Amino acid sequence: MTTIKVPKAVRDRLQRVAVSNGLTLAQALEKLLGRAEARPKPTVGGYRSDRALSAEEIDHELGRGFGA
Repeated sequence: MTTIKVPKAVRDRLQRVAVSNGLTLAQALEKLLGRAEARPKPTVGGYRSDRALSAEEIDHELGRGFGA
């Protein structure tokens, strides 16, 4: 068993979720974590940069069509 410190408001929300689903707090946390892990990471477009771009560089890339 491990103690996890969260703000009281978060603890209360977690407890309400657990009770409303007929689960223990630990079961509710496990279920919520399972949902979070199962979601694929969203991707936008096909352009990737190895560094942050300036506004001018972004405008330039938009004008080029993101390398398409």
